[in-house]
Amino acid sequence: MVVLGDSLSFHGPEGPVPLADPRLYPNVLGVELDRLTGRPWAVEVWGRAGWGVRELWLALQKDVHLQQQLLIPADAVVLGIGSADQLSVAVPRWVVMALPYLRPTGLRRALRRRIDHVHPALTRLTGGRMRYTPPSVIRHAWSKSVDAIRLFAGEDVPLVAVLPAAHRTTYYGGMTTHHVGTHRLVAELAAAKDVAAVDLAALTRDRLDELNVDGAHWSWAIHADVGTAMARALAAQLHPAPGARTPA
Repeated sequence: MVVLGDSLSFHGPEGPVPLADPRLYPNVLGVELDRLTGRPWAVEVWGRAGWGVRELWLALQKDVHLQQQLLIPADAVVLGIGSADQLSVAVPRWVVMALPYLRPTGLRRALRRRIDHVHPALTRLTGGRMRYTPPSVIRHAWSKSVDAIRLFAGEDVPLVAVLPAAHRTTYYGGMTTHHVGTHRLVAELAAAKDVAAVDLAALTRDRLDELNVDGAHWSWAIHADVGTAMARALAAQLHPAPGARTPA
């Protein structure tokens, strides 16, 4: 099983942890899917902090390791990227993505520190109008990513996606301006592409007090619930081994 993830796939309540940590949702998913299907599942996590569906689509076009060594042999895939796309930003995304190329190094570091310092307040000041990922880009990149996953892993590969999680991220000013619209858009895309979707908002909106101090990452209890929900969504698409417990 391949989990295409963002930082939610490897952050615990106090920060990043090793991918082998059994409390992370991909590993909870693997154990629960073992139980539901009666067969062992190896879990491969491919992810990067801060990625949205635009970055995923670019990677699916160019990352040969992802294409050939992860997706082609995959028996199931989780499209776990998308929660970042709802975020409100104060600085255009292309500016932030270009920062690593800025020289001299001192200028780049000073600019990065300045952006980080003013970003929460500036996001609130602008009302959170600017988007991490515009809706037209989400629509194109999400749909193309599903097509690419099915191209490499097979049209019938069991696939589950996610609807964006609830959050109160301090770096992004705690703004949720685009949450409802992004959530609705991804749900529509998933229905159009016949992709099962786990609603991360439903699992997090009433549990904001359980989030990491950054307001974005999850408690271990949320990881457990997300992994279990994903396992049930995938198990429904698989043929259980004789005697295996079927999902509730």
